[in-house]
Amino acid sequence: MPGARTAVTALVALTVVDVFHAIVALAAYEHRIGVVTHDGSGTVNMLDSIVPLRELSAAMFCLLLLTLLTAWAGVANWVIRARRAGPPVAPTAPVGWWRMSAIVAVPLNLIAAVQYLSATANGGEYMRTVLAETTLLLIAASVALVTTTTAGIQVVRAPEHTSSTKPCRGPQRRSRPRDVRSAANSDGGS
Repeated sequence: MPGARTAVTALVALTVVDVFHAIVALAAYEHRIGVVTHDGSGTVNMLDSIVPLRELSAAMFCLLLLTLLTAWAGVANWVIRARRAGPPVAPTAPVGWWRMSAIVAVPLNLIAAVQYLSATANGGEYMRTVLAETTLLLIAASVALVTTTTAGIQVVRAPEHTSSTKPCRGPQRRSRPRDVRSAANSDGGS
């Protein structure tokens, strides 16, 4: 089903972009602390010399929003096509897991974004004092989104696996019970 394939591709893309966004956001955060306190990490400084982290962080954020919209559209397209194709499917364990992970992931990502923005707005020394909280929130938000997209992929792909593993049988002929046939043959012959 093309709708399912599009939804899975969009969810995989969202997962990859979110992980890279979290890495770039943490690197930019570390770099800003290093600039203020003069003790930067070698890897972060190397990355900043290749691509300025401020611009890379802004580009990754825009890419994350674009991928999020694409994933939402892909999943919505799949839901619409699935409902048109047949009766609504009763919620199963993967659907419940997907809903629960989305209920956790959305607020966690919002909280992480607010924490990151408030920490970067208050300067380098404050950023250093809340480094552990901000890092843990960003990583937890990324893990929650990866878990949600993985559960979403399982839900979207579930109908494909169940339909392709069933053996294809043609129309079955219904036969009459044996005793009726034998009775008909014995009566018809006499």
